[in-house]
Amino acid sequence: MDRIIAMMSGLGLIISATASAAAEDGAALFVKNCQTCHIVAKNGGTRVGPPLWNVVGRKAASIEGFNYSAGLKTSGIVWTPEALDQWLTFPKKMVRDTFMLYRQNDPAIRKAIIDYLATQKD
Repeated sequence: MDRIIAMMSGLGLIISATASAAAEDGAALFVKNCQTCHIVAKNGGTRVGPPLWNVVGRKAASIEGFNYSAGLKTSGIVWTPEALDQWLTFPKKMVRDTFMLYRQNDPAIRKAIIDYLATQKD
């Protein structure tokens, strides 16, 4: 019985965390989760990671002058919403030698960030 209660409590925390993520908007989630390494502004420059302006629909490793891993340069990835979702879930599963270490397990947070990035374009 204690085991069932513990499992149900854990499920409640997951549901609560997902609901909280849905309540935050994508811009705030981007700032919280991505802005340390990425800028999402037209002509915003680079940080540790490449700029993410116009990222949705862009070919991976295509920002001139940015130091991408060899694997990302040859990956052939196009950053569709589905590819970004897979990437944010586990980047090293997509491109083993990527420099990106960040992973996001919450699908609602990933979706909100990707939806926000899709609006950041010319």
